[in-house]
Amino acid sequence: MKSPVVLPSGGPVSRAAGVVGLAALLVALLGWALASPVGATPDEDYHLASIWCGQGERDGLCEAGDGETSREVQQRLLSSPCYAFEPAESAACQGPVMTEDTELVDSERGNFVGAYPPVFYFVMSIFVGDEVADSVLVMRAVNALLVVLLVAAVWLASPPGLRGGLVGGAVVTAVPLGMFLLPSVNPSSWALLSAMTLPVAVLGYITTADRRRRWVLGVLAAVALGVGAGARADAALYGALAIGLAGIATLRPGWAHVRRLVYPALLGVVAILLFFSAGQSESVSAGGGPTSMSLPAFVRLMGDVPSLWTGALGSWGLGWLDTYMPAVVWVAAWSVLVGTVFAALAGADLRRLAALLVGGVAVWVVPTYMQYLSGYPVGAAIQPRYVLPIIVVLAVVALSRTQGPAVRWSGGQWALVVLALGVAHAVALHTNVRRYVTGADVVDPDLDAGAEWWWPGLPLGPTALWVVASAAFVVAVGLLTLSLVGPRDAAFPEVRPTPADPGHDVPEVERTDAAGVPPEPSTVQRAH
Repeated sequence: MKSPVVLPSGGPVSRAAGVVGLAALLVALLGWALASPVGATPDEDYHLASIWCGQGERDGLCEAGDGETSREVQQRLLSSPCYAFEPAESAACQGPVMTEDTELVDSERGNFVGAYPPVFYFVMSIFVGDEVADSVLVMRAVNALLVVLLVAAVWLASPPGLRGGLVGGAVVTAVPLGMFLLPSVNPSSWALLSAMTLPVAVLGYITTADRRRRWVLGVLAAVALGVGAGARADAALYGALAIGLAGIATLRPGWAHVRRLVYPALLGVVAILLFFSAGQSESVSAGGGPTSMSLPAFVRLMGDVPSLWTGALGSWGLGWLDTYMPAVVWVAAWSVLVGTVFAALAGADLRRLAALLVGGVAVWVVPTYMQYLSGYPVGAAIQPRYVLPIIVVLAVVALSRTQGPAVRWSGGQWALVVLALGVAHAVALHTNVRRYVTGADVVDPDLDAGAEWWWPGLPLGPTALWVVASAAFVVAVGLLTLSLVGPRDAAFPEVRPTPADPGHDVPEVERTDAAGVPPEPSTVQRAH
């Protein structure tokens, strides 16, 4: 009797599913890019002015202001979020302003004193054109494409156990805030992308035996850190956290391993230096809070900070916090996140449990400390988008494995994740489109009915866009997480190097499973 055919993780079927899944993800992200008008993300008037001035003074786009802290920018950039804080107001209030009001006005609302790192604004300013709406749509599409390309690059370079952590950790934290921010002109887009890819790249660099693959992952780790730190100062801090968790999760004795940690340690130092070099770090330490520590006040804030966690998954509003999500969104998304992370604890060794413990403390203490310094209760100053990158890092690390059996979902678990996230995503996207097309006061499943705002010339109407993007998201989640179903080794099948093969490093110790026991031959090795 012939042995059953076993396809190794990363084989042709897996690669084809990954390609189609990434293409579907791009479609879903582009759907979100079209689901909101110009000015929809938090403080987008500030970020638009900063982008238009991202390459310095340019005639008609960004000119010298009355003082060092101001610039003359187009009025239409500042007035684009005319609907902010008015949920019943559609984006029709923009009217002809977005095309006709090119008057320059003096404003201090922009990154004119270096509060944010300049890289994100500089790159986005490359796409500034004559029309604000067209320029913003191009920037959103570029960021959506950047997400797919960087995720694809890290996925291809990583071993199977880390691929599952990358796609699993990303999808269970994406709805709804991640999908809203990733294809946007908000710097949090790059912060989230960095949180998704940096932990996997560092874990792969530390543990991969193939030298060429390891250095590719090292380059991708530097790129991922640069993407985050170039957009937000706190993303640099979260990058240092991701590197630290990767180091803890892979810690083992031996000088060979210590040498592997040198490059990640240097990246961590760079991340910390970038954090303190940005103006945002000064704003955190210069908040309006008390000058001396009050333990009771700190503990009380700790009790409220979990609302920021659920807020990142939908219990808070999107946009200017005025697009309120139905409860099914955050209940489904939060349940999937907690369930998958809890299930991933099974089989985790002490090092990975220690890393998750440190990450769990960070996701609680860091927002509490920032909120404490602000002087405000939870609900003001610190928003869920500041906390979501830490949650992403924690989920990615929890679902990643570098040796022994990779994290495994049953077919039923996979189907439940796809169903729950698919429903949460569809409801969230419908709610978001409705809020801007007619205002949130209209209740009608048909998004085209009574539409007051939509993109002129777009062949897809609001309802068609919602259907296409919702279906694409289900396909993306289903295919990208399909590799988590069934048993597989976390590492590539081991190939013993020869002296003539300089592309591999001979491992110091035999590869073991999560319990420290040499693994059984993989299903790939047993199949004939």
